[in-house]
Amino acid sequence: MNLILSFLIRLIWLSVIITSGNIQAAPKDTIPAPFRFTDQVRVPLSSLINSDTITVSSINSATAISISGGQYSRNGGAFTSTKSTVINGDRIQVRHTSPASYNTTTNTILTIGGVKDTFSSITIPFATDTTPDAFSFVDQTGVPSGSAITSGNLSVSGINAPSSISIVGGLYSINGGAYVATAGNVNNGDTVTVRLVSSVNPGTTTSAILTIGGVSDTFSVTTLTNSSGGFLLPPASGGNPGFSSEHFSGSANCTMCHNGLTDQNGQDVSIETDWSSTMMANSARDPFWRAKVRSELNRNPHLADIINDKCSRCHAPMANFEAKKAGEPLEILDNGFLNAGHPRHDKALNGVSCTLCHQIKNSTNLGTLARFTGQYEIDASKTIYGPYDNLFPNPMIMNTGYTPTFSAHVKSSKLCATCHNLKTPYVDELGNVLSTTPESEFPEQMPYTEWEHSSYASTTPKSCQQCHMSRANGVAISNRPMWLQGRDDFAIHEFVGANRLMLDVFDKNKQQLGILSANFAETLSKTQSMLSSAASISPVIHSLVSNALDFTLKITSNTGHKLPSAYPSRRVILHVTVKDGQGNIVFESGKVNANGSVEGIDADDDRTVFEPHYDLITSPEQVQVYEAVMGDNQNQVTYTLLRGMTYLKDNRLLPQGFNKATAPADVRVAGDALTDPDFVGGSDEISYRISGLSGANYSVEAELLHQPLAYSFAQDLFTEIDAEIEDFKVLFNASNAKTSRIALRTFSVSR
Repeated sequence: MNLILSFLIRLIWLSVIITSGNIQAAPKDTIPAPFRFTDQVRVPLSSLINSDTITVSSINSATAISISGGQYSRNGGAFTSTKSTVINGDRIQVRHTSPASYNTTTNTILTIGGVKDTFSSITIPFATDTTPDAFSFVDQTGVPSGSAITSGNLSVSGINAPSSISIVGGLYSINGGAYVATAGNVNNGDTVTVRLVSSVNPGTTTSAILTIGGVSDTFSVTTLTNSSGGFLLPPASGGNPGFSSEHFSGSANCTMCHNGLTDQNGQDVSIETDWSSTMMANSARDPFWRAKVRSELNRNPHLADIINDKCSRCHAPMANFEAKKAGEPLEILDNGFLNAGHPRHDKALNGVSCTLCHQIKNSTNLGTLARFTGQYEIDASKTIYGPYDNLFPNPMIMNTGYTPTFSAHVKSSKLCATCHNLKTPYVDELGNVLSTTPESEFPEQMPYTEWEHSSYASTTPKSCQQCHMSRANGVAISNRPMWLQGRDDFAIHEFVGANRLMLDVFDKNKQQLGILSANFAETLSKTQSMLSSAASISPVIHSLVSNALDFTLKITSNTGHKLPSAYPSRRVILHVTVKDGQGNIVFESGKVNANGSVEGIDADDDRTVFEPHYDLITSPEQVQVYEAVMGDNQNQVTYTLLRGMTYLKDNRLLPQGFNKATAPADVRVAGDALTDPDFVGGSDEISYRISGLSGANYSVEAELLHQPLAYSFAQDLFTEIDAEIEDFKVLFNASNAKTSRIALRTFSVSR
């Protein structure tokens, strides 16, 4: 018992000692760490002004709080001016009422445990004025019809605070930003322009009313009373194809030896003649290219250097190359290469010419990203690479200074990849470049990579040249010296593609466009032949049961790349017509109008949307169109090349052997076609179901149609009114080659 009592006494004594020690280790502290409020300026008159929140710290006991000239709130509670206490960690906010006078300071002093800070606010220095000075636009007359017309600049003045802005009948832009129709705000000194679309009728006025802070003015434009449909630009120069420069020689200098050639059957296979009527020979004369360059410069003028370089590397490669070597500025339009007075004009107008292609070296990275986008490697040795050995080089050396040399790379697809794989940077809506590396740039056109991912590059090899340059035997590759023996497998320099539209424009407008060739009839005929061999249509199954006609079509591609390929303005339309026994049309999907628009394609009515890919079509409003649709960084449809960041849709017909599951990102399938099990390498199957048919017999006509320039793409370009664009609009509207047939198949279905 004594032991237990002794233990308890010791325990009580120890507790007292510990408690006494703790009290001595933590003396009372009621003076907080200094605190500071953020003062405010330009606050409204006669308003409650709340401070930011401070936190009480560095005290261990409750301490006094008081305020002078305002109120305080503790931990989000009610505001008060009554003295009280706070503890460590409390959050304090103060407030006061601003005076009714301008540029006046109000002070509130908060004291916590003897530590003080003053929260101050200053009212606005003057009365708000959001009513601007009166403004007026200069109206325009004689403008083109159906075109986007932009006003002169308006500078906002007379306000000292943001003012509202709105428009009726058009769009407005602030400080060069995007054109919008939604209401917003402007500041003093801002620059505003207005844009509207002129009437499609002659002599008609269209107006837009802009209102800023209650002040309005009307911008009006009046179309030409009598539109002649003529050209705004004078006839273009054709350039001198007999030029010579440090690295290049014009095509006319090659004609003496390389024209007048025939094959073993006496067929003319003159190299320069066949080349002269191709897109390559006329690449810098192409009015669509010129118009698109102008449009891209308009939409991103701060990127003029990039645009002029990228767009001339392959359309005016010799001018681009020589200008870069000499350290000269690169410019295409206005005072640039296309101006007849420019020192590089002749090189530009000779397009993709003989001494350009035949001097490209077989570098180790030919056919790779390092050499795509016109990054050709040409040296000063004046070596002309060709596909034949056992040459007699002296005549060429003595007459031209160039040395012909055998190199197999001129027969390889990787040579074509130099210009026919093109990647471009992309920008956001403010014009900021978002792409950071060549790999990250937008794959604007990639037919070489498409070919690489097909059986044409592997199991059944066939190069670009084998498809686009037909062959002849028994051809002496030069007419000098006379005793040269004929060579077999001679590649005819016809460079046939699918662009009948532009060839037709060239052929019918030679004087206006500076065209030098008279060989377009032959090239147009060969182009249609290539189109006709590009794909076929065949019915898979069909039936007519319970008043419903069902059939499935198989579209088979015979091309070595996607169809259509390359530039994203191109599309292929499946036009299907069903007629009853009396010849009446009971169903039609994909009808093409004379102006190039297609009934039922969403984009032709509204350029902000696009037609989806279909596996089953049940309505005339549904149209199967094979195309690539560009999307910007906001995943919106765009027709501006420098806004193109991705493809929102790419259901272009795939070449044989193309595996969409393993395709590189640059040539991926995009949109609904990716999950369509019948959309595979080499073909697509699409079904049609037409209900409500009571007849016993129906005929089906299916045709595949090619358009080098989609109606929606053209109409986006035509929203601008520059001379190059207006002149191309005249050419486009006048051409009857906007649409060409690839394939046709008809069959009948009976009950």
